[in-house]
Amino acid sequence: MFKGQLKMATAIATILLATSSPAAPAITGVTAQQRYPWNGKVDITYTVSGDIAAATHAQAAIPSLKVTARDQDTGTSYTATALSGDTGLSDGTHALVWDMDTQGLSLKSTNVVFSVSCETTPATYCVIDLSAGANATSYPVTYLAEPPSGGFNVDVYKTTKLVLKRVEAGSFQMGGSANVTLTKPFFLGLFEVTQKQYSLVTGSNPSNFSGDKRPVEKVSYNAIRGSSNGAKWPTSNAVDSSSFLGKFRARTGLDFDLPTEAQWEYACCAGTTTTYSYGNSASGNYMWYTSNSSSQTHEVGTKSPNPWGLYDMHGNVWEWCLDWYGTLSYGTDPKGSSSGSYRVVRGGGWGDKASSCTSSNRYNRNPSGENVGYGSYYGFRLSRALNQ
Repeated sequence: MFKGQLKMATAIATILLATSSPAAPAITGVTAQQRYPWNGKVDITYTVSGDIAAATHAQAAIPSLKVTARDQDTGTSYTATALSGDTGLSDGTHALVWDMDTQGLSLKSTNVVFSVSCETTPATYCVIDLSAGANATSYPVTYLAEPPSGGFNVDVYKTTKLVLKRVEAGSFQMGGSANVTLTKPFFLGLFEVTQKQYSLVTGSNPSNFSGDKRPVEKVSYNAIRGSSNGAKWPTSNAVDSSSFLGKFRARTGLDFDLPTEAQWEYACCAGTTTTYSYGNSASGNYMWYTSNSSSQTHEVGTKSPNPWGLYDMHGNVWEWCLDWYGTLSYGTDPKGSSSGSYRVVRGGGWGDKASSCTSSNRYNRNPSGENVGYGSYYGFRLSRALNQ
């Protein structure tokens, strides 16, 4: 929270709170003046140093303005609900009016402290606007507490916008047998990355099956992260600048990545302990697999989601994870084997039997994408780890 305050009588007290952002924003220079003759309104000004909205990227939070008054004589505090004027949180000076009469308040004391602060609420969704395309210098990133009117399962969020959902930290039994604890929340793609989204970032579409809203496939681990810096996980989370993620990170300023294998399975299970996130028996209501796919991929989000609202975690295309393929890693925030020859893929695909599409099934592929005859099976969804 970033905050500034003063006493109406003296107009001198200020409070600055730092943030985890490198350029710690603050609210300072708060002034408050009751109108004379008293008509129930208080004129308030405040200055924001640094972009508070931008600073909340580190926490993936939604900022909101809060104005309060504390009557020091009675010890009672009041929160403003009747505000008008410039209630912004951008860098610079803002002026607003608090209509206390509208709230049924009558504070005439000269011993009142007015506070202006920015409070943040953890965002449930992260949305990236890709519409500027492959030549863009930046992609706007916004945060939402709730889905928009009409929800996310519409064309725009499968083409020109990309949406991820917050997954809270927690523990589960990975592979159904060993305890894993993830200590930090993370965002995970609501859908698999589609062909349109991939082409808007890279300017190309490697897919075998054609369709803007189908998942991109025939894409290698190295194409997503790069074969130089991008091949160094888990030693480093760096990516090549020429890779999908290199371009995506440069335009968002945020460290998006593939999920770890543990993150992927935790999100797929979604708090369940059954074979699939929806039960113990295969169901075509939840996944595209060999029994119903007609030997091709399908538009993302056309099957029912898992209990956490994530689509196509079972079937459609296999999804790349960060980890080297090896013995499962357990414990706290596992990152997989330290080295290997193959990377993990999860979730099964359109050409697989149901047993390959379970929550715990894992497979491996060459990160360079060799054996391209099988390449149309492999796609991915994005993840973003959070530090709080």
